[in-house]
Amino acid sequence: KLIWNLKLPLKIKFFFWYLKRGVVLTKDNLAKRNWNGSKKCVFCSQDENIQHLFFDCHYAKFIWRAINFTFVLEVPKSVDHMCYGWLQGIQPRVKSKILVGAIAMCWSLWLSRNDMVFDKCSIKTYMQVIFRETHWGQFWALLQRREEDTNFMKSACREVETTAMQIFAKFGWSFRNRLAD
Repeated sequence: KLIWNLKLPLKIKFFFWYLKRGVVLTKDNLAKRNWNGSKKCVFCSQDENIQHLFFDCHYAKFIWRAINFTFVLEVPKSVDHMCYGWLQGIQPRVKSKILVGAIAMCWSLWLSRNDMVFDKCSIKTYMQVIFRETHWGQFWALLQRREEDTNFMKSACREVETTAMQIFAKFGWSFRNRLAD
């Protein structure tokens, strides 16, 4: 019910529902269906699965850390944690906006991964993925009923971009190694 009440395009609700159910076609799920391609993550060459791609890969960690630094939010540990308990204690109205942003992050990682796997695009930088995420967040902000909610989401996206640029400017690629700690 949580997913279906969010102000998101239906396609994205289905994507997140599939993610929640663990059936998004990551390489481990494709292998279960007799797919013979590489099972390695295109971002880091570890085995790709939902947990890895959206939470444990250094790309995901960088983006979650940028969100953590921006809003002082705990980093979600899994899709289940994102849906149940991650935003406990936050007002429902704000919680739904944050969840839309988190889903935008997952969608952006998914699109970037697919660009690299299927279109043979070069490796995306952290910043490319973050700007893709904030693009979707700002676009979906227009779906909100109240103008103040739209403005809240657009402002939040700008804050994430600013924080990510500051982190990247300070640490650059060396930040990747710090995330593993």
